[in-house]
Amino acid sequence: MVLFRLPLATEKHLEQIPGAGEVTLAYMLRAFAKEARAELRRLSAEEEIMPHIDEARRIFAMAATEMAVGEPMTVYAQISAIRAMHAALGDPWQIEPRATIVGAFLAAIASGLIEARRVR
Repeated sequence: MVLFRLPLATEKHLEQIPGAGEVTLAYMLRAFAKEARAELRRLSAEEEIMPHIDEARRIFAMAATEMAVGEPMTVYAQISAIRAMHAALGDPWQIEPRATIVGAFLAAIASGLIEARRVR
């Protein structure tokens, strides 16, 4: 169980996605969270998390005041990917809560999906 929270700046980019005016913000967030959860489940090795590391580090280091209010959700990830996520975020002994580490990667994946769909 993780708390899906995006950086406030990323949440503001949602209005720049085609069709944003046709659905609610909450609906869009759930859709991106669903897609990010599917990607998270697919990850199995360090090489596969590499594209998300920089954004996950940035999100992991953010203060709670820089994050949007999120919603709790159940996510599944392979243990090899979770170990790689801990190591990538400077926690090789895995002392940080898994939900915090996995949540940072979930938000990083969702941020990437949102950025890819933005109209500039």
